[in-house]
Amino acid sequence: MTTAPPRRFVVLDGDRRLDLALPPTGTLADALGAAGVALDDPRLTLLVGDRAADAATPVTDVEDGTLLTVVDPGARPTETRREARVRRLAGRGADTPAWWALLALAGLAVALDVLAPDLLGRHGSAGAAGLLALGALGTAVLAARRTDDLPAALRVATPTALAVAAAVTLVPDAWYGATVLDVATAAAAVGVLGVAGVALADARAWRASFGAVAGVAAGVAAVWGTTLLLGWPAQAAAALTAGAVPVALRALPAALLQIDEGYFMDYGRYLRNRWSVRGTVPADPGSVDGEQMREHVRAASAARATATVTLAAVGALALPAAVPLHPAGGLVVGGTIALVVCYLLGLLLLARTESVPALRWVVRASAVVAAVVGLRTLTATVGADTQTLVAGLLAVVGVAAAVVAVPLGRGARSLGLSRTGDVLQGMGTVLALPAALLAAGGLELVRTAVSG
Repeated sequence: MTTAPPRRFVVLDGDRRLDLALPPTGTLADALGAAGVALDDPRLTLLVGDRAADAATPVTDVEDGTLLTVVDPGARPTETRREARVRRLAGRGADTPAWWALLALAGLAVALDVLAPDLLGRHGSAGAAGLLALGALGTAVLAARRTDDLPAALRVATPTALAVAAAVTLVPDAWYGATVLDVATAAAAVGVLGVAGVALADARAWRASFGAVAGVAAGVAAVWGTTLLLGWPAQAAAALTAGAVPVALRALPAALLQIDEGYFMDYGRYLRNRWSVRGTVPADPGSVDGEQMREHVRAASAARATATVTLAAVGALALPAAVPLHPAGGLVVGGTIALVVCYLLGLLLLARTESVPALRWVVRASAVVAAVVGLRTLTATVGADTQTLVAGLLAVVGVAAAVVAVPLGRGARSLGLSRTGDVLQGMGTVLALPAALLAAGGLELVRTAVSG
């Protein structure tokens, strides 16, 4: 007696796709019901291929490898990405222009403080700083509580810009180390706002985003605050800040996505030899909640996107102050060149691995700032006898970039070049901070601090 082989089908039921091997006995309703696909609702329609079929059709009458689709005519169709974006834009409140106006006001306040520091006077500056601080706190509370009626970038940028403007306006320019104190105070204010956003936000992704802003701001405040206490110039603090950006960007994925090792595999079952004498086997975390894992990944992705944009902006703002027009001393010149090169390598090669196109261009834009600053310093320091040599080197670099861009634009790939890029990226990331110390004149500063 021979047994007929099972029939293999692909079943589409709503959002589910099932690859089934059904016994060649009974009807489609019986076989699908045993697999968890219920056809009891009379509104449901069963399609065999592209034609409607009766659920009482015998399995033997259906060809092997057929696509079976369960259709609910009353179900609402899934909206496309474009339709979802149009719906979000239409649902945004009429107060969005007010947020843009507040962002522009913060930029105007910073520009006035830089260009005309004595315009408002001491009491006027204190009053303006208080109003800006209230605006920053109010927009931070609204940003944490609002959901889909404001653009995400505007929701983070407006409170941050208002906090920076309040801190810059508050600090008198006549104080010693006013520039360093401005930046340290602004970073501390942004960090406080980030902590407030973490406490007030309802969605986990937004809490993670505000936490990322607070973490970056705390790091900047620590660097500039330490520089202020040591009496170092603003150029040293800016160089250290710029040198830390490639390192922080490289460490973001591992730092933000924390998952218990027990989720990866059942170590207690499959691990035969421990990796060290005192090594402990990761405990079994139990059953995996798919929705909880997806929420965890969404929060980590939101924090990574926010931290990437924030770090790229911090690096772009710090580089002009970190690279002086006329570096003094051989070590400072060498450190400045190494800082620009390491920053370029670290960010340009890091952009290759970025999966979000917008973030990829944000990182590249920050690297372009390093290139522009480096060219500015090079143009200001070269003499008349070396201008021809520098122009020739730049022409060679331009021709090489044009030659490489053609095959890359056509989709050419090279494993060897990719591995070389990984090595160069790692070297640029590792050497960025030591180069920043040299560019900041760290040896001379440490010698002065020790001997003083």
